[in-house]
Amino acid sequence: MRKSLALALILPALALPFAGCGTGAGIPTPPACLTTPEIWMTALAQAPDQVLIEGDSKISECLPADQTAAHQEEVGRTAVEVATRLATFTKASGKDGDFESSVEAAMMAGYLVGAIEKAAEETEGIHATLVSRVEAAATNGLQGASPKIRRTYEKGYEAGRETG
Repeated sequence: MRKSLALALILPALALPFAGCGTGAGIPTPPACLTTPEIWMTALAQAPDQVLIEGDSKISECLPADQTAAHQEEVGRTAVEVATRLATFTKASGKDGDFESSVEAAMMAGYLVGAIEKAAEETEGIHATLVSRVEAAATNGLQGASPKIRRTYEKGYEAGRETG
C-alpha cells in the first residue's frame, strides 16, 4: 500500500516540469513585429518587393496562431496606425491628382492589407477583427481616389498576399 501511495505522489511531481509544454505554450511574436509604426512604414517602402520589418520579419510572421493577447494587441495597434497614416496620404491625391507620395502610400497600404490577410488565414479566425480594422483604415478614402491610386493599391495588395 505504501508503494502505491509513494508512486501516486511521485508521478505528478515528475510530470510538473513538462506542464508548460504543448499547444498552450504559444509561438513567440518576432521582436521586429513589436516595433514602432515608423519602423513598419520604413519597411513598407520596399513594396511591392518583399517587405521585412527591420530586415528580419515578414508582416505575415507578426500574427502567429498562438500569439499572446498582449502581442496581438500591440501588433494590431501598430498595423492600424500604419494603415491610417497611409490612407491619409492616399486620400491627398483626390480624384485627379496622383502625387507620388499618394501612389507610394497606396502601394504600401495594399501590401500591408494583403500581408495581414495572408497571416490571418493561418490563425483559425483569431485575427479576423484585426484584418477588418486594418483593411477599413487602409481603404478609407480609396473609393474617391483616382483609378491609378486604386490600381496601385491592388498591385500592393497582391504583392502582400504573395510575399508578405
